[in-house]
Amino acid sequence: MTKQNKGRKFFVTTATAALVASAIVPVASAAEFNDADSISSWAKEAVQFLTDKGFIQGDEKGNFNPAGTLTRAEAAEILSKALDLKATGTEDFSDVDENDWFYNAVLATSPELFDGMGNGKFEPKAQLTREQAAKVIVEGYQLTGKADLSQFADASKASKWAVSYLETAVENGVINGKGSLLAPQDKISREEFATMVKRTIDATVKEVTPAVASVQGLNAKELEVKFNTAVDAKDAAVTGKYAIEGVAITKAEVSEDGMSVILTTNKELKLTNGKVTVKPIQTKADTKVLTEEFNKLITFADTTPVNVNSVEAKGTTAVITFDEPVQSEGTVSLNGAELAKDRYTLSGKTLTIKGLTAEQAYKVDIVGATDFANNIANPIAVNFTVLKADADNSKPTVSTAVNGTEITFDFSEELKKHDFVVDKETTIKGYAKVTVGSTVFYLTDADIKDTEDKTVFSIDAKSALGTATFINTNIKVEGQKDLAGNAGDAFEFNAILSKDLTPASLVSASTKMLVADDVNATTDVDALYLTFSEPVKVDGTLTVKTQNGIAYTTGKETAVKADAGFDVDGNGKIEGAEKNTVKVDIDLDSNSSYTFELSAKAVTDLAGNVTADTVTFNVTTGVFEATPETPTDSLVFGATPVVVTDNNVFTVEYAADVTATATNAANYTLGGKELPAGTQLQFVDGTKKVRFTLPEGSITANGNYVLEAINVVDTKGNTLKGGKVTTLVALKENVVPVATKVTAVDSKTFTVDFSENIADQAAPTGVTVKIAGSTVELASAKVEGGKLTVTTKADYTLTDSIVVEFKSTNLVDANNNKVKDGSIAK
Repeated sequence: MTKQNKGRKFFVTTATAALVASAIVPVASAAEFNDADSISSWAKEAVQFLTDKGFIQGDEKGNFNPAGTLTRAEAAEILSKALDLKATGTEDFSDVDENDWFYNAVLATSPELFDGMGNGKFEPKAQLTREQAAKVIVEGYQLTGKADLSQFADASKASKWAVSYLETAVENGVINGKGSLLAPQDKISREEFATMVKRTIDATVKEVTPAVASVQGLNAKELEVKFNTAVDAKDAAVTGKYAIEGVAITKAEVSEDGMSVILTTNKELKLTNGKVTVKPIQTKADTKVLTEEFNKLITFADTTPVNVNSVEAKGTTAVITFDEPVQSEGTVSLNGAELAKDRYTLSGKTLTIKGLTAEQAYKVDIVGATDFANNIANPIAVNFTVLKADADNSKPTVSTAVNGTEITFDFSEELKKHDFVVDKETTIKGYAKVTVGSTVFYLTDADIKDTEDKTVFSIDAKSALGTATFINTNIKVEGQKDLAGNAGDAFEFNAILSKDLTPASLVSASTKMLVADDVNATTDVDALYLTFSEPVKVDGTLTVKTQNGIAYTTGKETAVKADAGFDVDGNGKIEGAEKNTVKVDIDLDSNSSYTFELSAKAVTDLAGNVTADTVTFNVTTGVFEATPETPTDSLVFGATPVVVTDNNVFTVEYAADVTATATNAANYTLGGKELPAGTQLQFVDGTKKVRFTLPEGSITANGNYVLEAINVVDTKGNTLKGGKVTTLVALKENVVPVATKVTAVDSKTFTVDFSENIADQAAPTGVTVKIAGSTVELASAKVEGGKLTVTTKADYTLTDSIVVEFKSTNLVDANNNKVKDGSIAK
C-alpha cells in the first residue's frame, strides 16, 4: 500500500507523516484531540475506547470532528480493524484505487458487509446513513434478534431492506434512537458510529463457552436443540451427533442462523427421564472450536393437537402446512364436498390439494387430523383464493353453448385485450374474433357476462340470420390470447341458430314492504318484483283489480316502464333469475292480497317478441321489517384524534359515539407499554371524546408517543378497524422540578438548586424565606442559569437556619412543569 496518506480523514493523534504512512496503527487518547472537548458526553467513553484500541485516529492536526458525518471509506477502516478482517479482494470496485489508504479495508469489508453499494461501486466518499450503519454492524458482528420499532416516531421512514437490521440493532442495544427518534436515513456522525461500534463490542465480545443452551420436545416427531452460539451447518446436520433414548433420528435440520437444530424421529417422541445426548459440534465462527458435550434426562409428551401454520395456493395446487408432522389427515372436504384420495397427498407437515382453478376462492375443511401422538384436532377450516401460476405456458381453450341466437364462449382462463385489424383504417380492441357464417363479431368488454368471471363472453348473433328464422352455420373463434400472451388455437364448430319467436311469460311475482305502512297515504314506495322467462322490457300500465277481496273498476293504476335486471337480494350482483326481474315502485298496504293486471303488449323480449295479452297475477304482502345494522370493524379515531391540554392531559376523539370500553385503561398502550399506573380516563363533551390524565412523572422524555387502542366498541356495536387503531400523541416530560439544595453565598445572598434547571424568572412568586425560624423580607429574587438566587434585606449569620418554602409558585422548568410545593432547608 503506497500513498496511504492520500485523502486521509482519520484521527491520527501524532503530527508525524511517517506514522501516517506506516503500517503501524498509532494508539491514541481522546484527550489528545484538539477538539476533544466538543465530543458529546454520551460518546466520550466510546471514542476513548476505540482510539485506545487504535480503531480510530485523528488527522495531522489532532482533530476528531465528532459531529462530522462519516464516509463509507472511514467506516470500512474502522470495521476492518475492529473485526480484524483481512483483505480478500472478492470484487473489483471501479471507484476504489489500490493505492488509496483505505484499499485493504474496502477489500476486507465489502461486498460481505457493504455489498459494494451496487453496480460494482463502493463510493468511498459517500456518507453513511444510520440504516446503512446498522446493516454493516449487524452483518459484521452477526447479530441476531428483533425489537419493536414502534417506539421510534420515524421508524416508518426506514427503507424496507433496512428494517430487519434496525430491529436487530435496537434489540442488541446498538441503537437507542436518542429517545423516540431514529431518523434512519439521516447521515451518521463520527461520534454516533463510534458509539454504535463500542456498544456492539460490549454486547458481543464476551467469554462464552460454546454449548447447548436448551433441548425441548416440539411435538411427537420433533425435538429442538438450541445453542448459545452459532454452529457449523454441515457438522450440525450430521444425525450421528445426536442420540435420543428409545428413538432413532432420521433428520437434523439446522436453522439459517445456526443457533438451533430440529431433530426428526422415526417414531413417537415420548420420554420419561429419557436421555438426550448432543456430541461436540463445530461452531460457525471457528470450526476448530467445538461445543461441550451435552447429556440430560428430559420428560416430554405431546398433548397438543395439530393446527395449520400457512397456506400457499397457486396455479392448480394448494399446499397446506401444519405446525407438526401429521399421521392422518382425517376427512378433507373442498367447498363442502368430500375429496377423493386421488385429489390430495399428505407428506410430513404438508397436505397438497391438486386440480384447483386459478383465481377461484375455496374452503377446505379438515376433520379428524391426527398427529403422531394420536391427538385428534378439532375441525379445521381453511379459506383461500388460488393465485395464478407464475409461469403460464398453456394455451387458452374454449367451450361454447348456443341458445337461440345467443352464443356463449367459456374460455379456460382470462384473456388479454389486444388490437384486431378490421380494415386499413379500423382497429378494434377486443379479446377474440368470432365469425358466424360470413358475419364477423369481436368479443369486447361489453360481451363479458359477469364482471366477477371475465372468462365467459356472450353475443347475440341474430344479425347473421338475415331474413331467415334459423340457419345451420359454421362458427369460428380465433385470435384469443391469455394474460401471459399465449395464443389459443382457432376453434370451429357447426351450430343451428334460430330466432326467438316466443314472447316472454311471467314466471313469478313477489313484494317487499320498503317503508312502514301508512294506509291513509298513497305516497309510500314499496317494491313489486315481476320475474319473466327471459330478459324483457316493460312499458305499460299496471292496474289493481282487487285488494283483500274488494274489486276496483277504476283507478289504482301505475305506469310501468323498466328493463329487466334488478338486484333483489341486495348482494351487489344481478344473477340468476334477477336478470329477468323487473322492479315496480308502488304503494302497497301491509298484510294484503292483490290481483294485478299488466296491460296487453306491455312486455317485449330482447328479440322483439311482444306479449300480446294482458298479464294477470296475484300477490300478497307482508309487513315492513327494518334491517338491523350489522356491526363491522369500522370504528376509527376522529379527524382530529388528539388534543394535548398540558403535560399530563390529552383528549382522544373517536369518529363515533363509543361505549365505556373506551374508558378502560387496559384497552390502551402508550409508547408500546401499558398506560402508567394511576392514569385516569373520563368521557368529556359526550361519548366521542375520552380525556386521559397521566400521573405526574410518568413521561420522562419529550416526543411523539404511539397510542394504540384495542377492544373499543361504538354504541352500534362496531369494533375497531383492523382490530386496533393508533395515533401519535405529542407529549412533553411531566416530571416536576423539586428544590434540592440551599447554598449560602454571602451574609445576604443564597442560591437554591433544583432537581433540574428551571426557566429564567425575573419576578418569582409563591416563594417564602424563613431565617432562624422567622419570615424575612427579600431585597430581590430571580432565576438565572437554572438556579434561584435570593437576596435578603437584613444580614444573617453562617449558622442561621434557612428554610425556603414554595407554594403555587410561578417557577417552572423548560417544559412548563411547576416547581413542586414544599420546602428546602439549610
